[in-house]
Amino acid sequence: MPRKHNARLLLVVSLLLVAAAALVLTSCSREGSISSPTSSGGSNVASALSAHNPNDVALAMRVQNAHTPELMKIPDVVGTGTGVGANGRLAVLVLTRKPGVGNIPASVDGIQTEVRVVGDVVPYAKPGGSGQCGTSTGNNLECAAGTIGAVVLKSGTKYLLSNNHVYARENAASIGEREDAPGRYDGKPRCAVTPQCGTLSQFVRINFGGNNTIDCAIAQMDTGNPTSVVQSGGYTATSSVQAASVGLAVKKSGRTSGLTHGTVQAINVTITVGYSTGTATFSGQIMTPATFIRAGDSGSLMVTETGNNPVGLCFAGGSGGSFANPIGPVLQAFGATVATQ
Repeated sequence: MPRKHNARLLLVVSLLLVAAAALVLTSCSREGSISSPTSSGGSNVASALSAHNPNDVALAMRVQNAHTPELMKIPDVVGTGTGVGANGRLAVLVLTRKPGVGNIPASVDGIQTEVRVVGDVVPYAKPGGSGQCGTSTGNNLECAAGTIGAVVLKSGTKYLLSNNHVYARENAASIGEREDAPGRYDGKPRCAVTPQCGTLSQFVRINFGGNNTIDCAIAQMDTGNPTSVVQSGGYTATSSVQAASVGLAVKKSGRTSGLTHGTVQAINVTITVGYSTGTATFSGQIMTPATFIRAGDSGSLMVTETGNNPVGLCFAGGSGGSFANPIGPVLQAFGATVATQ
């Protein structure tokens, strides 16, 4: 009997070990699911992701894109992005309207999340020295002011580049409308008619019911009142476009804040922007610190700190962040290049 008893005991122990192993395997298979708000799952994966590794950045962006719809359903979440967390590793940034937003997971698919409070994000042309890039401009039919981002060339003709909401009145404009420099908000007295700098030639419509990538417009330059390609900050942008990357040092010249410097905080950003005529969602955007642009700097051209290569077209901001369209799709929309002389 003792031998039979020992055999049964050995069999029971063996079965328990097999069951325990199965449980471990089942637990491991759930590692890719969205983590709970208090979970620290995926910290080992997150610690291995570097902003300097293109494969890691691509992975983080894929995870961000996959979880953006569910994250943006959380009340007061206004956007997401791929950036660097406080620990120096890549993270999915969750952009919120205010501090203390609940139900945000600590990680998604093994990649850490980090909350950044950006406030209500709005286009930066309103409220509402000219004759060169980086200075005041606007549509003659409204009292507002944004910024001339650059002189661009299209089929040998020069045009002025800015935002749709600066030159095309948030889709309300007609081709051929007069554009002024400075914008009429900067007229003396305020809202007085100012000198003409061009006529509206083309704009990309803002889709208030779907997704957007760019907020941009061009005006054919008035050759009787030409605009210099030199930025108000004292440099000239090149025609060599550079893609944004996390940590990239950039600068811009704008109507309100002049020459400012910063670094790219996040790329592949999805963000909701509150225009005067409705709310629009933009994806594939670039995020910089809130101090990079201010109201009136809409249309400013973001360039690399060294080399002055175009990176983005600034268009919106909130209390905790500034946002720009990637410049490549902007120029492609018009079949244009940045003019250097």
